[in-house]
Amino acid sequence: MKNQKKTVSEVEHTGDGVLGKMAGFLIKNANPSIVFHVKNDILQHITEEEKRELHDRVMREKIIQTIIACQKENGWLGNGFHGSNKNAGQYENQEVGVKYLGEKLIYRDTPVLKNAIEAFKTTKPDLFGDGDTDCNRYAAAGTDIIMASCVARAGYEDLFDISKEITASLDSFRRVTEVKSVTDIVKIRKKRPERVNPKGIVYVFNEYEKWPCRYHLDILAHTKSWRSKENISMLAHSFQKLLQDNGLDFFPSYCVDIGHLVGCCGAFREGMELGIHKDGTHYVSLDLVEYMCRCGLYDLVPQLKKEVDIIYDSIDEQGICRANYDEKALKGMGTYSGGQLEEDWRSRTRKWCDVTYRALLIIYHSNLGNWEVL
Repeated sequence: MKNQKKTVSEVEHTGDGVLGKMAGFLIKNANPSIVFHVKNDILQHITEEEKRELHDRVMREKIIQTIIACQKENGWLGNGFHGSNKNAGQYENQEVGVKYLGEKLIYRDTPVLKNAIEAFKTTKPDLFGDGDTDCNRYAAAGTDIIMASCVARAGYEDLFDISKEITASLDSFRRVTEVKSVTDIVKIRKKRPERVNPKGIVYVFNEYEKWPCRYHLDILAHTKSWRSKENISMLAHSFQKLLQDNGLDFFPSYCVDIGHLVGCCGAFREGMELGIHKDGTHYVSLDLVEYMCRCGLYDLVPQLKKEVDIIYDSIDEQGICRANYDEKALKGMGTYSGGQLEEDWRSRTRKWCDVTYRALLIIYHSNLGNWEVL
């Protein structure tokens, strides 16, 4: 697709071109958070009056009010850190609350988000119960990378130092390119097969090893300081290796040993796929594809290009993305998945808005349709 030069008026009203149709559909139908991101981040044309009006609408939403109500005096959100528990609801915990606010809010310095980020400086949760929160000790695990992913998603890279975690993320992906296989840096253990996989195999990482996980990708996708031709090329090489068929007929569990086995934070597996297959149908994983495209990998990873092309070809004349997608990975928002910005999916249009917005981000970050706004 050739670069297109469009006015905001043309984008909103004529819907000329794929991106124009998608943007026009979303501006007309979507949640105020999505409308803001389309106008501000993609079209790069929004007035302060529009921002204030959209902000007021977002702040009145039920989930936002729930998060505000659960905030403690020190800024911490709710009674949990890494997701929900019996005392912390789906959004009433620090990790999910911060990530949700980071994607939903119009103004980054809105007090509820700013104070929650500040709370990371005074509160150090302990996931493992042994006082160790250093992500350098455990492969694809640790409190630090969870905290850093929250800071990155909220857009606070310039105000909150997560350089150590960005480096750890790059080193973790680089480690894939340095070893022949993950089996070179793990010990193999067995557990009860019915709880793990058909062969009962668990891979336990050697201490102080590196290996990439979803949190590392989240951090890189939402930060800028690491980006160089060399780093992006390395990241592409890492994914090319991870996406190669490893010949296994099962998915091994990746763990760390802290006296007992603990699962890693969504560690990527050798032989991974970018979508899922069910009953002969391919479903794209919008979150994984989006984050990889945000990292500049569209032209460098053939499997990613294939997924993006499926999404691009699924856009209908109304600008709606009709691709088959992994609904569990998009619905709601949690620690490992979820990107729903609409308040609910009680209507098909609201669901289409969330799907189409993620598809628009994917196409935009793949540089398939750039434009200048006059």
